[in-house]
Amino acid sequence: MKNALLANFFKAELTGNMRKVSLRPVLFILAAIIFLFPLFATSSQAESSAVGRIREEIKDQKQSIKKQKQVLLKLTRKEREIFGELAAVEDNITDVERTLFRSEDDHAKIVEDEEAAKLEQEVLQDELEIIVSNLKVMLTKLWPIHSRKLENTFGSLEDWEGSDRNFVWLASIYKDAKKELTRAEEKAKMISDNLEVQAELRVKAEKKMDEINKTKDILLKDKLKLLSGIRSIRSMKLSREQELKGLLDTINKLNYKLKSLTSKKILNFQGSLPNPCDGKVKIRFKPFAKPPVRGIGYKTNGNVNVNSIFWGKVVHNDTLRGFGRVVIIYHGYDYYSLYAYLAESFVKTGQEVEKDEIIGKTGYYPNLKDTGLYFELRFHQKPVNPQKWLSKQ
Repeated sequence: MKNALLANFFKAELTGNMRKVSLRPVLFILAAIIFLFPLFATSSQAESSAVGRIREEIKDQKQSIKKQKQVLLKLTRKEREIFGELAAVEDNITDVERTLFRSEDDHAKIVEDEEAAKLEQEVLQDELEIIVSNLKVMLTKLWPIHSRKLENTFGSLEDWEGSDRNFVWLASIYKDAKKELTRAEEKAKMISDNLEVQAELRVKAEKKMDEINKTKDILLKDKLKLLSGIRSIRSMKLSREQELKGLLDTINKLNYKLKSLTSKKILNFQGSLPNPCDGKVKIRFKPFAKPPVRGIGYKTNGNVNVNSIFWGKVVHNDTLRGFGRVVIIYHGYDYYSLYAYLAESFVKTGQEVEKDEIIGKTGYYPNLKDTGLYFELRFHQKPVNPQKWLSKQ
């Protein structure tokens, strides 16, 4: 019944037939006011309640953001501490590796000296065996001669001097052979002692390298543990940062909603409202013409989108005889917009619409004999010039 009253009121206004019955305009205006006042009051109350809820939600989200930032700050500090520990461990690893490299060089030198001593001992052993072998041969040959000389020691005096010379000669040979044998034995002993020293040094070097490697392994384990800790912290930070980003996105959306609710004063947008459709204005606002033209008419290139010029609530979505499908949107503060000759509409009565939201498609406009849109803007049920409110084309 209320929708019918509202539709009849706009129909009467559009067709200019209000002069036929003098009381009819008053009745229609009263009916419209009776119908719309509770709706506007309810809408205002709902809007105020929504603003309160959004502000509370923004406050809660900001608290959550504050907590997330505190957690992130703690994680960042912990990460820095671990990086400090990691740097110290890496410095220790570097020092240990340097020590290990030096120890490996020392060990390599010891092994090299040991191998050289072994080779020298082998050569000397071969020489010693040759000396001993030669001495055996020489003694084997000289001993019989020496024995015969000893038997003739107390022979003639002439033989005495010769025997003495032979004795001295043989003694000299024995002495030189013994000296050479002693020298070879001493050198062999020296090499053997050196080999023992080299072996001890090698064992100590290997033991030292084992200890260094164990220290390095411990440091590497510490490093891996720290790196694992850093990865874990970074994972937590990433998760927290994603949550923080989500919270910030939510706040942005809530702020947008809040702004939408608190700045939906159409008066603040006079001269900058978007055109309801893409097209050329062919019929202009002429309220004092006969018959009066209370809106503007757009000629469009086919069935194009029709958009709401501002935030609002659909208060009428139905056909009106002679105007096709008509959608009326209430924008608050007693402002309405009207869209006629729609081929189809995509909204329902009572639905809230956003600025620039598509509400339908342009249809056939009889006065233009083409597709188009008839558009009105009203304040307190009185038509106002839309072109003073819309942005310039």
